[in-house]
Amino acid sequence: MAVVHEHDDGDGGSSAAVVAIFLIALIVILAILFYGFAVAHWFGVGGGNTIIINPPSTAPSIAASAS
Repeated sequence: MAVVHEHDDGDGGSSAAVVAIFLIALIVILAILFYGFAVAHWFGVGGGNTIIINPPSTAPSIAASAS
């Protein structure tokens, strides 16, 4: 890795390393995005559903107690 050979093999190796680093970075970014969307789905949308489901169930009781 430290010794650089001015051959096609060295060039191919360096380009392969660049491609490998790019692919690893791409996978990491996609994993972070997927993890973020998954957390938003589980907690954000799930919490949104409970918030949306709860007011109709509590609204009649609030209306009944108010009247």
